[in-house]
Amino acid sequence: MEQEKRRLRRRAARWERRLLTALATALSAELFVNVWVDNFRVSGAVVLYPVLLVTLMQDSRKPDTGVLTSCMVLLVRCFLGMLGGAGIAGVAGILLKEYPGAIFYLCYETLFCLVLRHREQASLLQLWQSFWLCDVLSNVVNLTLSKGSLPDPASLAGLALLGLARSLLAVGVLWGIRRSRRLLLVEEHERRYQRLFLMTANLKNELYFLKKDAENIEGIMTRAYRLYEQLGAQNCPEELRQLALSIARDVHEVKKDNLSIIRGIEGEVAGTGTDNDEQMWISDLFHILQDTMGHILGEAREQIAIQCHYETDFATEEHYRLMSILKNLVMNAAEAIQSGRGTGAIWVEEQLVGDDLVFTVQDNGPGISPRAMQNLFRVGYSTKFNPETGNISRGIGLPAVEFMVQELGGTIQVDSGPGAVPGGTDATGACFRVTIPRTAMEKGAV
Repeated sequence: MEQEKRRLRRRAARWERRLLTALATALSAELFVNVWVDNFRVSGAVVLYPVLLVTLMQDSRKPDTGVLTSCMVLLVRCFLGMLGGAGIAGVAGILLKEYPGAIFYLCYETLFCLVLRHREQASLLQLWQSFWLCDVLSNVVNLTLSKGSLPDPASLAGLALLGLARSLLAVGVLWGIRRSRRLLLVEEHERRYQRLFLMTANLKNELYFLKKDAENIEGIMTRAYRLYEQLGAQNCPEELRQLALSIARDVHEVKKDNLSIIRGIEGEVAGTGTDNDEQMWISDLFHILQDTMGHILGEAREQIAIQCHYETDFATEEHYRLMSILKNLVMNAAEAIQSGRGTGAIWVEEQLVGDDLVFTVQDNGPGISPRAMQNLFRVGYSTKFNPETGNISRGIGLPAVEFMVQELGGTIQVDSGPGAVPGGTDATGACFRVTIPRTAMEKGAV
């Protein structure tokens, strides 16, 4: 039953497209000039008609759209004739005069179906050749019916040139449509890649904490089992020994579940098709960073300017770590500005200093207090508190940044207060300076 409903909906949609094609063609056919004979029209409909046959009716294999278009053309012309004062009695005369022009559209699609069976797969060259042939032959039929005799050589040459011009215009319109669709697909692909890239970077960031938890769980399990053995050696009650053993077993189960989660996430990351064997240029990474932060900030991006500048463009396989590092630092800077006066700027820069690549993230926000400076990289420490919800941040962003920087063999330094950022010696804010060996990051420097 459901399948039958879907089939009926598809059929109804197909007839709607046929009707739209016929109506659009019939109306555009009324913008015309007469040539050769009084009732031989040249209009823009013959440019629009093939375009609609290839776009709206690309799955058509029979000239049913041509039949409907011919009928619609006659109907519109009869209606306009009646409005012009022809009356009911004049309809027969209108039909006799206008039927050659209506037959044109039936001949056109009949020939088109014969010449090009799979129009949706045709190249622009094939379409142009088909349009030209269909236009010329259909016009020959039209002119023959209008004059009552075959066209003379001069008229045939004129029809050939007219068909050439109209077919080129139709192909030009189709090229523009295909080009715009291709550009939209490229933009959509880029957006999807950015989302996938950021998701992968965030997952790899979270993997660090899962692996760290796995090490802690291993230590807890070992200590619980050691406690079980020591309780046995000291002749403690069996209940205490079994309790210690039970804790060790439970922690072991938690460890197995944790490792399963880690393997699952690593498998998903590996299956995204954006593995570390791919390289990304720093220019592209900065573009994604700036675009992503704009989306995250939303309306606040009007108050917080983010400027990215690179000195050396290079390709790196460590783009996930680098994106996680920079995104965390830029996000912290944006939140600091929002917690202060609400407006400010963030500068992200990359430069080559000797054999090291130096990434600097600076902001002109309220800066970092001396107490916070001492605990910045301690897991669990955070100054981000939401008074409305009572929620406090996990305090894992900067420790994760430090860990990833150290994994790359680098260092991270932070400075805050007057003189730390652009704007003179009185400017406040914070400056994070990440130094990573060039050999750990760079491939194919230009």
